[in-house]
Amino acid sequence: MRRLAFILAAALLSSPASAVPTGNQVFFEAPYLMRVAPGTTLNYVYKHVTTKADLGESFEETLDMEVTAPSDDASKRIASVEIHRGARESEAGPFPTMNGNPISLVLLERDVKEMAQLSKGSPFYLRNRLRDHLGTGTVEPASFTFDGKTIEGWKLIMTPFVEDPNKDKMLELANRRYEFLFSDAVPGGLYSIRVVTPAKEGGGNIIETSLTLTGATPPTK
Repeated sequence: MRRLAFILAAALLSSPASAVPTGNQVFFEAPYLMRVAPGTTLNYVYKHVTTKADLGESFEETLDMEVTAPSDDASKRIASVEIHRGARESEAGPFPTMNGNPISLVLLERDVKEMAQLSKGSPFYLRNRLRDHLGTGTVEPASFTFDGKTIEGWKLIMTPFVEDPNKDKMLELANRRYEFLFSDAVPGGLYSIRVVTPAKEGGGNIIETSLTLTGATPPTK
């Protein structure tokens, strides 16, 4: 009986369900929006904080991502994002998708644009480096609080430019750190993204950006 219990425990520990996923799996491959009912709107808050004027302005926005399904194929999803900053409104998308969460791409595209402006570098180069490291970043178990509940999920961490051959041209941006929190237990799968650029001499961060899920509005009947 003890031997049988040992065998069962070993099988559970080695099962795919308990294995740590790769960065590609949690970021690109998981079908997060397929678990969201068409007509649902996912609500996020976006904060961008800088410590010096030459690094750009600080601001806060809300992003509302409506998830729909094509009329000819209910098994797919389309995401459209409305962005509100005070009286200013803009849009992103639509993003036809079956895997991942497109809201993360909105943040990362802004991130690439900011780094290209500050470093005078190529947005194509920066975008490709980010994508490469999303697949190879460190993934570890994580817990966080959402809607008053403790949620278990995964944290994806990466510092894509620390060892980059062109890091000297990026100055302080080379130490930029990215953290993503994912869980199947939250609507849309992605709970938050946090991007920080530490000061070269220590003493805090010179740029901090975050995107956080605040809730979900169900479809109207």
